[in-house]
Amino acid sequence: MTARLRAAQVASYHTLTVPQARAVLERVTAMQAPEVPVAEVRDVLVPGAAGQLPARVYHPAPTRRLPLVVYVHGGGWVLGGIEPADRPCRRLAVASDCVVVSVEYRRAPETQFPGPLEDCVRAVRWLADNPQAVGADAEHLVLLGDSAGGNLVAATALCLRDGGGPRADRQILLYPCLAPARTSTFASYERYADGPLMTRAEMEWFWDHYLPSEADGEDPRAAPLRAVDLSGLPPATVVVAELDPLRDEGLAYADRLRAAGVPTEVTVYQGAAHGFWWLDGEMRQASELTEQLARRLRAGRE
Repeated sequence: MTARLRAAQVASYHTLTVPQARAVLERVTAMQAPEVPVAEVRDVLVPGAAGQLPARVYHPAPTRRLPLVVYVHGGGWVLGGIEPADRPCRRLAVASDCVVVSVEYRRAPETQFPGPLEDCVRAVRWLADNPQAVGADAEHLVLLGDSAGGNLVAATALCLRDGGGPRADRQILLYPCLAPARTSTFASYERYADGPLMTRAEMEWFWDHYLPSEADGEDPRAAPLRAVDLSGLPPATVVVAELDPLRDEGLAYADRLRAAGVPTEVTVYQGAAHGFWWLDGEMRQASELTEQLARRLRAGRE
């Protein structure tokens, strides 16, 4: 996989400008497997904190009301969006028999913390209040995010708990970034500082674009691992990659959730690197993860 990235002349994000980095991500996601057909795929607008946000609805059975999965994309708060995540979302909607709504929050550095988080909170609340707009079942809500999206989902769950809901049935965090990279002392940050696929320098670059100041890195809405109280949060599924600088902070967050009485399941994908869910054309673990998520989302409905 890393050889393919070198052959494609994919540079490290921290050496690029933001527009250059966004263009690089497009080349990386071109390595995804071909898209699968979904009965209904449509673009909509949902309310954000400062206006309407683009969102894409994936409905595998438009004549049925299905559970709602609100997906928040990764990309270090700087990259990513509906298009790079399109194929993984298609696969998940079909495999899980759920309505997946992919939300495109405002990105950094144009909109720094807390703007992207406020977008996610507002969008989730609107979708939970208006499930008929996307053909979903109001009684079943799951929040799913990968990498920076995992950060935003964890923070959204905290905000919903403290701000009157709604309460999701589950939060699913895929290799989430949960505390600023520059001050991290986790062993995985040292062991995999040079990757593969994600480096410490790149994570520092992403966090620097997201946070207006170093002090914001102590705010649990920006860094959920800093939260004092994790009780009362939705049950969690935490997925980490063995070869990821972020591995240990994801495991630490799972431990803290359990200690706070939150039912939490953890999977470590051996031999996988950060961001692998978006790379199903190259990494077999991506398809395995989609099947794991689908089983979890179908559980109790069959």
